Amino acid sequence: MRKRSTWQRFSAETRHSINQALFSGGMPQETLALYSRWWQLETYLRSLLYVELRSSYGVDWTSHIGQGATSRQQMDEARKYMATADWEDPLSYLDIGKLFPQLEEHWDLVGPSLMDRETLLARKPELMAIRNRLGHLRRPHADDLSRLQQTLRDLEKGAFAAYSTYNSYWQIDRETSDPVVDAWVHEEHRTAQRLINHARQQYEVGFNLYHSLRPYAQPPNPGSPITGNPGSVWVATFNTLTRDVDPAVLWRDSYLNENSRELLIHMLVDYGSVTFTFPAVDDGARVADAIGESFDAILLSLRPRRELSDVELHEVPMRNIRLDPRIQVGSAWNHVDETMATMTMFGA
Repeated sequence: MRKRSTWQRFSAETRHSINQALFSGGMPQETLALYSRWWQLETYLRSLLYVELRSSYGVDWTSHIGQGATSRQQMDEARKYMATADWEDPLSYLDIGKLFPQLEEHWDLVGPSLMDRETLLARKPELMAIRNRLGHLRRPHADDLSRLQQTLRDLEKGAFAAYSTYNSYWQIDRETSDPVVDAWVHEEHRTAQRLINHARQQYEVGFNLYHSLRPYAQPPNPGSPITGNPGSVWVATFNTLTRDVDPAVLWRDSYLNENSRELLIHMLVDYGSVTFTFPAVDDGARVADAIGESFDAILLSLRPRRELSDVELHEVPMRNIRLDPRIQVGSAWNHVDETMATMTMFGA
Protein backbone atom coordinates (compact mmCIF):
# COMPACT_ATOMS: atom_id res chain seq x y z
CA MET A 1 0.00 0.00 0.00
CA ARG A 2 1.31 3.42 -0.93
CA LYS A 3 2.05 5.59 2.09
CA ARG A 4 0.04 8.72 2.50
CA SER A 5 1.95 12.00 2.58
CA THR A 6 2.04 14.11 5.73
CA TRP A 7 -0.45 16.48 4.14
CA GLN A 8 -2.85 13.61 3.42
CA ARG A 9 -2.66 12.44 7.03
CA PHE A 10 -3.84 15.82 8.29
CA SER A 11 -7.52 16.09 9.17
CA ALA A 12 -9.78 17.90 6.71
CA GLU A 13 -10.19 20.72 9.26
CA THR A 14 -6.42 21.12 9.62
CA ARG A 15 -5.85 21.22 5.85
CA HIS A 16 -8.65 23.75 5.44
CA SER A 17 -7.25 26.00 8.17
CA ILE A 18 -3.73 25.97 6.73
CA ASN A 19 -5.03 26.69 3.23
CA GLN A 20 -7.12 29.60 4.47
CA ALA A 21 -4.22 31.10 6.45
CA LEU A 22 -1.80 30.82 3.52
CA PHE A 23 -3.96 31.76 0.60
CA SER A 24 -6.71 33.92 2.07
CA GLY A 25 -5.25 35.21 5.32
CA GLY A 26 -1.93 36.39 3.97
CA MET A 27 0.25 34.19 6.15
CA PRO A 28 3.73 33.87 4.60
CA GLN A 29 4.76 30.31 3.78
CA GLU A 30 8.07 30.98 5.53
CA THR A 31 6.20 31.65 8.78
CA LEU A 32 4.67 28.18 8.74
CA ALA A 33 8.10 26.62 8.10
CA LEU A 34 9.70 28.84 10.72
CA TYR A 35 7.13 27.95 13.37
CA SER A 36 7.70 24.24 12.66
CA ARG A 37 11.44 24.60 13.16
CA TRP A 38 10.99 26.70 16.29
CA TRP A 39 8.65 24.04 17.66
CA GLN A 40 11.44 21.47 17.24
CA LEU A 41 13.97 23.70 18.97
CA GLU A 42 11.90 24.83 21.92
CA THR A 43 10.26 21.46 22.64
CA TYR A 44 13.70 19.82 22.63
CA LEU A 45 15.09 22.40 25.07
CA ARG A 46 12.10 22.05 27.39
CA SER A 47 12.05 18.26 27.31
CA LEU A 48 15.81 18.12 27.88
CA LEU A 49 15.56 20.44 30.88
CA TYR A 50 12.72 18.30 32.23
CA VAL A 51 14.61 15.01 31.94
CA GLU A 52 17.81 16.38 33.48
CA LEU A 53 16.08 18.14 36.37
CA ARG A 54 14.00 15.05 37.13
CA SER A 55 17.05 12.79 36.93
CA SER A 56 19.13 15.04 39.17
CA TYR A 57 16.60 16.26 41.75
CA GLY A 58 13.79 13.69 41.66
CA VAL A 59 10.47 14.71 43.21
CA ASP A 60 12.00 18.04 44.24
CA TRP A 61 12.67 19.07 40.63
CA THR A 62 10.00 21.81 40.37
CA SER A 63 11.66 23.82 43.15
CA HIS A 64 14.56 24.42 40.74
CA ILE A 65 12.54 26.21 38.03
CA GLY A 66 11.23 29.19 39.99
CA GLN A 67 7.72 30.21 40.94
CA GLY A 68 6.70 31.79 37.64
CA ALA A 69 5.94 28.55 35.84
CA THR A 70 4.11 26.88 38.72
CA SER A 71 1.98 29.96 39.49
CA ARG A 72 0.88 30.23 35.84
CA GLN A 73 0.07 26.53 35.92
CA GLN A 74 -2.10 27.03 39.00
CA MET A 75 -3.95 29.88 37.29
CA ASP A 76 -4.70 27.64 34.32
CA GLU A 77 -6.05 24.97 36.65
CA ALA A 78 -9.05 27.21 37.20
CA ARG A 79 -9.98 26.67 33.54
CA LYS A 80 -9.89 22.88 33.44
CA TYR A 81 -12.54 22.84 30.73
CA MET A 82 -9.83 24.26 28.43
CA ALA A 83 -7.06 21.99 29.68
CA THR A 84 -4.56 20.68 27.14
CA ALA A 85 -2.34 17.62 27.43
CA ASP A 86 0.47 19.80 28.82
CA TRP A 87 -1.40 21.43 31.66
CA GLU A 88 0.26 19.25 34.33
CA ASP A 89 3.75 20.08 33.04
CA PRO A 90 5.05 23.23 34.78
CA LEU A 91 7.87 23.64 32.23
CA SER A 92 5.29 24.16 29.49
CA TYR A 93 4.31 27.35 31.38
CA LEU A 94 7.85 28.66 31.64
CA ASP A 95 8.13 31.89 29.67
CA ILE A 96 10.62 31.68 26.80
CA GLY A 97 12.50 34.63 28.29
CA LYS A 98 13.17 32.47 31.37
CA LEU A 99 13.93 29.25 29.53
CA PHE A 100 17.40 30.29 28.41
CA PRO A 101 18.39 31.52 31.91
CA GLN A 102 17.27 28.14 33.24
CA LEU A 103 19.53 26.41 30.74
CA GLU A 104 22.41 28.64 31.82
CA GLU A 105 21.74 28.02 35.52
CA HIS A 106 21.68 24.25 35.02
CA TRP A 107 24.42 24.08 32.40
CA ASP A 108 26.23 21.35 34.32
CA LEU A 109 23.18 19.15 33.64
CA VAL A 110 22.09 20.19 30.14
CA GLY A 111 25.40 21.35 28.65
CA PRO A 112 26.53 17.90 27.41
CA SER A 113 23.30 17.70 25.37
CA LEU A 114 23.53 21.15 23.79
CA MET A 115 26.39 22.88 21.99
CA ASP A 116 29.33 25.04 23.02
CA ARG A 117 28.03 27.34 25.75
CA GLU A 118 29.51 30.56 24.36
CA THR A 119 28.12 29.83 20.90
CA LEU A 120 24.60 29.17 22.15
CA LEU A 121 24.58 32.24 24.40
CA ALA A 122 25.89 34.38 21.54
CA ARG A 123 22.94 33.26 19.43
CA LYS A 124 20.40 33.90 22.14
CA PRO A 125 19.55 37.48 21.01
CA GLU A 126 18.99 36.33 17.42
CA LEU A 127 16.89 33.36 18.53
CA MET A 128 14.80 35.55 20.83
CA ALA A 129 14.26 38.01 17.98
CA ILE A 130 12.92 35.18 15.79
CA ARG A 131 10.67 33.99 18.62
CA ASN A 132 9.34 37.52 19.18
CA ARG A 133 8.55 37.91 15.49
CA LEU A 134 6.57 34.68 15.62
CA GLY A 135 4.82 35.63 18.86
CA HIS A 136 3.81 39.07 17.61
CA LEU A 137 2.84 37.86 14.11
CA ARG A 138 5.50 39.91 12.38
CA ARG A 139 6.70 38.70 9.02
CA PRO A 140 10.02 36.83 9.19
CA HIS A 141 13.41 38.08 8.10
CA ALA A 142 14.70 36.37 4.98
CA ASP A 143 17.47 34.65 6.98
CA ASP A 144 15.38 33.56 9.99
CA LEU A 145 14.72 30.05 8.71
CA SER A 146 18.34 29.39 7.76
CA ARG A 147 19.54 30.72 11.14
CA LEU A 148 17.16 28.44 12.98
CA GLN A 149 18.00 25.41 10.88
CA GLN A 150 21.72 25.99 11.49
CA THR A 151 21.08 26.02 15.24
CA LEU A 152 19.23 22.72 14.98
CA ARG A 153 22.10 21.23 12.98
CA ASP A 154 24.56 22.41 15.63
CA LEU A 155 22.44 20.71 18.31
CA GLU A 156 22.47 17.34 16.54
CA LYS A 157 25.45 15.89 18.41
CA GLY A 158 24.17 16.96 21.81
CA ALA A 159 20.64 15.75 21.12
CA PHE A 160 21.96 12.37 20.05
CA ALA A 161 23.84 12.13 23.35
CA ALA A 162 20.71 13.05 25.31
CA TYR A 163 18.50 10.48 23.61
CA SER A 164 20.96 7.62 23.15
CA THR A 165 22.15 7.61 26.77
CA TYR A 166 18.51 7.49 27.87
CA ASN A 167 18.10 4.28 25.88
CA SER A 168 21.47 2.73 26.76
CA TYR A 169 20.53 0.31 29.51
CA TRP A 170 23.04 -0.96 32.04
CA GLN A 171 22.58 -4.47 33.39
CA ILE A 172 22.03 -4.66 37.13
CA ASP A 173 24.83 -6.30 39.08
CA ARG A 174 23.08 -8.79 41.37
CA GLU A 175 25.66 -8.04 44.04
CA THR A 176 24.63 -4.38 44.15
CA SER A 177 23.49 -3.33 47.59
CA ASP A 178 20.33 -1.38 46.80
CA PRO A 179 16.68 -1.41 47.98
CA VAL A 180 15.30 -1.39 44.42
CA VAL A 181 17.63 -4.20 43.37
CA ASP A 182 16.60 -6.20 46.43
CA ALA A 183 12.94 -5.58 45.63
CA TRP A 184 12.93 -6.40 41.92
CA VAL A 185 16.08 -8.34 41.05
CA HIS A 186 16.07 -10.52 44.16
CA GLU A 187 12.25 -10.40 44.15
CA GLU A 188 11.88 -9.43 47.79
CA HIS A 189 9.03 -7.00 47.06
CA ARG A 190 5.61 -8.55 47.66
CA THR A 191 4.40 -7.50 44.21
CA ALA A 192 7.48 -9.00 42.56
CA GLN A 193 6.76 -12.28 44.30
CA ARG A 194 3.13 -12.11 43.21
CA LEU A 195 3.51 -11.00 39.59
CA ILE A 196 6.85 -11.76 37.90
CA ASN A 197 6.30 -15.48 37.30
CA HIS A 198 2.52 -15.10 37.02
CA ALA A 199 2.85 -12.44 34.32
CA ARG A 200 5.30 -14.52 32.32
CA GLN A 201 3.28 -17.72 32.53
CA GLN A 202 -0.26 -16.39 32.21
CA TYR A 203 0.15 -13.21 30.12
CA GLU A 204 3.48 -13.74 28.33
CA VAL A 205 4.71 -10.49 29.83
CA GLY A 206 8.39 -10.39 30.68
CA PHE A 207 9.84 -7.95 33.21
CA ASN A 208 13.39 -6.57 33.33
CA LEU A 209 15.01 -3.92 35.51
CA TYR A 210 17.93 -1.86 34.22
CA HIS A 211 19.40 1.54 34.88
CA SER A 212 20.67 4.23 32.53
CA LEU A 213 22.96 7.19 33.08
CA ARG A 214 22.55 10.79 31.99
CA PRO A 215 25.51 12.34 30.09
CA TYR A 216 26.57 14.53 33.02
CA ALA A 217 26.43 11.79 35.67
CA GLN A 218 29.09 9.56 37.17
CA PRO A 219 28.31 5.84 37.39
CA PRO A 220 28.11 4.43 40.91
CA ASN A 221 31.04 2.30 42.02
CA PRO A 222 30.64 -1.45 41.42
CA GLY A 223 28.47 -2.95 44.14
CA SER A 224 27.50 0.49 45.47
CA PRO A 225 23.84 1.59 45.62
CA ILE A 226 22.29 3.08 42.51
CA THR A 227 19.61 4.69 44.66
CA GLY A 228 20.64 8.20 45.64
CA ASN A 229 22.95 8.69 42.64
CA PRO A 230 21.97 11.91 40.77
CA GLY A 231 21.69 11.26 37.05
CA SER A 232 21.04 7.53 37.33
CA VAL A 233 17.64 6.42 36.05
CA TRP A 234 15.74 3.24 36.87
CA VAL A 235 14.37 1.55 33.74
CA ALA A 236 11.51 -0.91 34.34
CA THR A 237 10.70 -2.65 31.05
CA PHE A 238 7.66 -4.81 30.36
CA ASN A 239 7.82 -6.87 27.16
CA THR A 240 4.24 -7.56 26.18
CA LEU A 241 5.19 -9.98 23.38
CA THR A 242 1.77 -11.17 22.13
CA ARG A 243 -0.38 -8.34 23.50
CA ASP A 244 -0.72 -4.59 23.19
CA VAL A 245 -1.35 -1.73 25.58
CA ASP A 246 -3.42 1.36 24.83
CA PRO A 247 -1.38 4.21 26.39
CA ALA A 248 -4.47 6.27 27.22
CA VAL A 249 -6.16 3.33 28.96
CA LEU A 250 -2.97 2.47 30.84
CA TRP A 251 -2.48 6.07 31.96
CA ARG A 252 -6.00 6.16 33.41
CA ASP A 253 -5.55 2.95 35.40
CA SER A 254 -6.07 3.51 39.11
CA TYR A 255 -2.93 1.52 40.00
CA LEU A 256 -0.90 4.41 38.57
CA ASN A 257 -1.57 6.38 41.72
CA GLU A 258 -0.13 9.57 43.16
CA ASN A 259 3.10 7.83 44.17
CA SER A 260 3.78 6.46 40.68
CA ARG A 261 2.94 9.70 38.89
CA GLU A 262 5.00 11.86 41.23
CA LEU A 263 8.09 9.69 40.69
CA LEU A 264 7.68 8.94 37.00
CA ILE A 265 9.93 10.54 34.38
CA HIS A 266 8.38 8.84 31.34
CA MET A 267 6.08 6.03 30.33
CA LEU A 268 7.62 4.89 27.02
CA VAL A 269 5.11 2.97 24.92
CA ASP A 270 6.33 0.98 21.93
CA TYR A 271 4.96 -1.80 19.79
CA GLY A 272 5.50 -4.83 22.05
CA SER A 273 6.85 -3.11 25.15
CA VAL A 274 6.13 -0.49 27.80
CA THR A 275 8.94 1.07 29.84
CA PHE A 276 8.69 3.20 32.98
CA THR A 277 11.62 5.40 33.98
CA PHE A 278 12.18 6.76 37.49
CA PRO A 279 14.93 8.94 39.01
CA ALA A 280 17.32 6.82 41.04
CA VAL A 281 17.93 9.81 43.30
CA ASP A 282 14.47 9.34 44.86
CA ASP A 283 13.59 7.12 47.82
CA GLY A 284 14.24 3.47 46.90
CA ALA A 285 11.23 2.07 48.76
CA ARG A 286 8.90 4.46 46.95
CA VAL A 287 10.44 3.60 43.57
CA ALA A 288 10.09 -0.12 44.30
CA ASP A 289 6.40 0.42 45.09
CA ALA A 290 5.94 2.48 41.92
CA ILE A 291 7.36 -0.33 39.80
CA GLY A 292 4.86 -2.69 41.42
CA GLU A 293 2.00 -0.29 40.78
CA SER A 294 3.08 0.00 37.15
CA PHE A 295 3.20 -3.80 36.87
CA ASP A 296 -0.42 -4.17 38.06
CA ALA A 297 -1.54 -1.41 35.70
CA ILE A 298 0.15 -3.10 32.73
CA LEU A 299 -1.56 -6.44 33.30
CA LEU A 300 -4.98 -4.84 33.67
CA SER A 301 -4.52 -2.81 30.48
CA LEU A 302 -3.48 -5.59 28.10
CA ARG A 303 -5.51 -6.23 24.96
CA PRO A 304 -5.13 -8.72 22.10
CA ARG A 305 -2.29 -7.99 19.67
CA ARG A 306 -3.34 -6.49 16.36
CA GLU A 307 -0.88 -6.10 13.51
CA LEU A 308 -0.62 -2.48 12.42
CA SER A 309 -0.44 -1.48 8.79
CA ASP A 310 2.39 0.73 7.55
CA VAL A 311 -0.05 3.66 7.45
CA GLU A 312 -1.07 3.09 11.09
CA LEU A 313 2.55 2.78 12.24
CA HIS A 314 3.39 6.15 10.66
CA GLU A 315 0.34 7.75 12.27
CA VAL A 316 1.01 6.53 15.83
CA PRO A 317 2.77 9.77 16.94
CA MET A 318 -0.01 11.91 15.42
CA ARG A 319 -2.69 9.94 17.28
CA ASN A 320 -1.03 10.45 20.65
CA ILE A 321 -0.38 14.19 20.71
CA ARG A 322 -3.22 14.68 23.20
CA LEU A 323 -1.60 12.45 25.82
CA ASP A 324 0.20 13.69 28.93
CA PRO A 325 3.80 14.63 27.94
CA ARG A 326 5.14 12.02 30.34
CA ILE A 327 3.71 9.45 27.91
CA GLN A 328 6.10 9.09 24.99
CA VAL A 329 4.96 7.17 21.91
CA GLY A 330 7.26 6.96 18.89
CA SER A 331 9.49 9.82 20.07
CA ALA A 332 13.27 10.09 20.15
CA TRP A 333 13.13 9.43 23.91
CA ASN A 334 11.67 6.03 22.99
CA HIS A 335 13.98 4.64 20.39
CA VAL A 336 17.21 6.56 19.65
CA ASP A 337 20.18 4.50 20.79
CA GLU A 338 23.94 4.38 20.21
CA THR A 339 23.53 2.30 17.02
CA MET A 340 21.84 5.25 15.29
CA ALA A 341 24.81 7.62 15.20
CA THR A 342 24.20 8.51 11.56
CA MET A 343 20.53 9.34 12.11
CA THR A 344 19.48 12.99 12.07
CA MET A 345 17.63 14.14 15.17
CA PHE A 346 15.96 17.20 13.64
CA GLY A 347 16.18 16.67 9.87
CA ALA A 348 17.47 20.20 9.42
